[in-house]
Amino acid sequence: MRLRDPGSTSSETRAAGARRTAAALVPLWLVAIVITVFASLSIAVMSIFLAYVAGESNWSKGQKDAVHALERFASTGAEADYQEFQAHLAVPLADRAAKLEMNKASPDHDVIVNAFLNGKIALEDIDGMIWLYRNFRNTPWFHRAAGYWDVGDIYLLRLDEIGRQLHALVKAGKATDKAAFRLVSELRSIDDHLAPIEDGFSRSLDEVADQTRDALILTLTTSALLLLGVFTTFIWRSFSRGERLNAQLRQSEERLNLGFEGINAGLWDWDVERDLIYYSRWLYAQLGYSAADLSIHSSAFTSLVHPEDRERVQQAMRDHLVRDAVYDVEYRVKMGKGDYMWCRSRGKAIRNEEGRAVRMVGCLFDVSDRRRAEADAQSERELAEVTLASIGDAVVRTDDQGRVTYCNQVAERMLGRTAADMWMKTFDSVCVLFDGATGERNPTGIDYLRQQEDAPDTGLPRNLCIVRPDGQRLAVDYSVATMRDAEGNALGTVMVLHDVSAERKHAAELAYQATHDELTDLLNRREFERRLARLLEPSCSGGHAEHAVMFLDLDQFKVVNDTCGHAAGDELIKHVAATLRSCLRSSDILARLGGDEFGIVLPHCMIANALQIADTLRQAVANIHLPWTERVLTTGVSIGVVGVGANLTSSKEVMKAADVACYMAKEKGRNRVHHFRFDDQELSATHTQMEWVSRVKAALDQDRFCLYAQRIVPLPRGGPGRAKRGMHVELLLRMKDETGAIVPPSFFIGAAERFNLMPAIDRWVIARAFSAIAAGKDEVDTWSINLSGASLGDERLLDYIVQAQKRHGISFGKVCFEITETAAITNLQKGVALIGSLRELGCRFALDDFGAGMSSFNYLKHLNVDYLKIDGSFIRGIVNSALDRAIVQSINQVAHATGKQTIAEFVENDAIIECLSEMDVDYAQGYGIGMPEPLVLPGRVPAPQDVLVDETD
Repeated sequence: MRLRDPGSTSSETRAAGARRTAAALVPLWLVAIVITVFASLSIAVMSIFLAYVAGESNWSKGQKDAVHALERFASTGAEADYQEFQAHLAVPLADRAAKLEMNKASPDHDVIVNAFLNGKIALEDIDGMIWLYRNFRNTPWFHRAAGYWDVGDIYLLRLDEIGRQLHALVKAGKATDKAAFRLVSELRSIDDHLAPIEDGFSRSLDEVADQTRDALILTLTTSALLLLGVFTTFIWRSFSRGERLNAQLRQSEERLNLGFEGINAGLWDWDVERDLIYYSRWLYAQLGYSAADLSIHSSAFTSLVHPEDRERVQQAMRDHLVRDAVYDVEYRVKMGKGDYMWCRSRGKAIRNEEGRAVRMVGCLFDVSDRRRAEADAQSERELAEVTLASIGDAVVRTDDQGRVTYCNQVAERMLGRTAADMWMKTFDSVCVLFDGATGERNPTGIDYLRQQEDAPDTGLPRNLCIVRPDGQRLAVDYSVATMRDAEGNALGTVMVLHDVSAERKHAAELAYQATHDELTDLLNRREFERRLARLLEPSCSGGHAEHAVMFLDLDQFKVVNDTCGHAAGDELIKHVAATLRSCLRSSDILARLGGDEFGIVLPHCMIANALQIADTLRQAVANIHLPWTERVLTTGVSIGVVGVGANLTSSKEVMKAADVACYMAKEKGRNRVHHFRFDDQELSATHTQMEWVSRVKAALDQDRFCLYAQRIVPLPRGGPGRAKRGMHVELLLRMKDETGAIVPPSFFIGAAERFNLMPAIDRWVIARAFSAIAAGKDEVDTWSINLSGASLGDERLLDYIVQAQKRHGISFGKVCFEITETAAITNLQKGVALIGSLRELGCRFALDDFGAGMSSFNYLKHLNVDYLKIDGSFIRGIVNSALDRAIVQSINQVAHATGKQTIAEFVENDAIIECLSEMDVDYAQGYGIGMPEPLVLPGRVPAPQDVLVDETD
């Protein structure tokens, strides 16, 4: 053998040491480099963030100064203010120009620099800002700031546009127009919106700067910990290497001993020639013997084997020693306490050159637990057999080939076969399943059943029935499960069949009741809408197939119920349903939608034919004469017809259109047919108003109405009879939509009046107005509250007003109700009575919009009011129109002659005020006097969305 050179060994040792040293130092060098680079980059980035913050300050200052300059320009009209606005706005616009250039794929560096310089950015900061924006604008930590910048630029462009529009209005002499007011209002709104955007831009940069600082601190701390960890690891590895070698040696020594104990087995070694046996420690412990109790001869162990097992064990031993058969046998061994333990013995003989066994080594396993488990399993199997035989469902078990191996007595009765007849036959030969809906036979082979177990949604139909050998059908439900062994191999299948005849019959009855009207046996609304929606689907309608939908409403049906009773009404409904059904095709859809309303769908029917059918139905209903006690019940029907094509694609749209058409049929005289057309302006207006009805009802339910107040002031040269009173305000109604935006009354009052919602709205206004009066300021002497024409005819309104006055404890002397001239004349008798009753209580009245309608001075004799409000259509043209001046003059003179005071509406400028003063008009109201403002009650802060969208009342 050649020995290794000692010098060579030393060199290799030094080389190994050098490698370990390098392995320890290289991580230190890398950490130091990373710290240096990261710290430098973080400081540079933070300085750039400071530059952006400074730029934002210039941006914000320029924007704020521009807004202030433009507001001054709106007030003064001075061109110098407008030039100052443009100069201040140029600073943020220059920043925007720089950003737009940086967004380009190949930006011009000089253009960016010049733009930033115009935006008052320091030259030394520009390159860093360009680098940061170009490389990190889409990263999460800079994306928010860039987003705020983009939103701010949108508002800047709108500021620039507002400036140009306002400049044009001022130059055209329209500085006081409504458009100028709106531009100034929008200017202030933009200024308010830009404040959080500017703050958000600064905060996002501050957050990124804080994150950069935190990352730098984290990196330095992590690096220090990493250095400490490297040194600790190097030292620890040196000490642990030797300990690891010692542990491996101890583990190797223990492994052999633990092996036998881990498998719960004992070792035995039999010297066949000398008949001496060695037993391991486990075997003594498990059997409960000591070495002195158990002889080392084989006969001693054989005597411990249970007498019933002894011959079988000895025969297995002889077969192995003589014929080399496998020795693997289970038997019972007597333990030291006298009881027996089940063991499994396995061994292998060691033979000499002649093939004779000279030694045999084996293991003895304790299998008592397995034997007990098998006994328990047998008991459970017997219990399961008894249980399956006693349950009410049919249970059939098959093997892996689909052959029946078990069935309970219920299965015999359900399938009409005996267990012996089904034994080892395929399941599909003894159980014939059919689809109850289609009558088709379903495959029930074992492979098919297993596939359905894996994918139950695509399996057998749930509407199954069994056909017995005698031809009788039985509705069943099923469940299938595959029995598998420990390796997952299929052992067989269990099929459970449940008799669901009663359940399906009951379900069919419930399904029918859920889709049909109980009185008429027609479809109900839900099923009607479902079938209509199904018919409108492209897959069912064939693209744009045309259908017709009708909405029918019986005329004056309430009269039948009120005069003859609900039994008569029900009988008439059933006759109408039968009559409608007799006039329709079998393919048509007829439903009772509720009460006295019916719906009809005519599939694949042109509108011309649908209108003819509708008229036939109308005549058929009109011809109904139903004897009832001493009367004959008759009725009519109003029908709305809608042609369903490409324009109407959803069931909700169709139902709404049909409802509107039916409403129009009733509006035009009842007992008629109305065709819905998109170009029908009257129908479109009705449709729009019906949509507003639901919104008004929702606003009433959710308390989304609010009140505004507008001042009414006395004129300098008012009439000599004008009373000297305090402040006079009119309360104006507004509605808030679902988003909180203010909706002017011109949008919803028409719908509310047409659909009789004004009495409820007037009561809401009275309640809130009295609450405001109770909590209002003392200097307000008169509060004007508008009443609709419908409320004038409400006989219970007087009681409501008196109760509200008592509840709030206010003085009627502060209340002035305003009614329109048209409403007063339409409800003259009731209006005069209501005015008289309330005036006796101390209320005052004003006649609104006087002169605009069918006015007649003769009515002033009957209407005992305190004020005449001259319609604004005359006031607006009073300066330039001699006719308007004459009309206003005559109204004012007649009012004074009858002891009434006058209020001019729509007073918009000083010229109108001066003209009215010369005529001795008493009061003025309008934008020239004061804009409507939200009525703020004590303790309530106006919401930001309480802005006036449209001042039209």
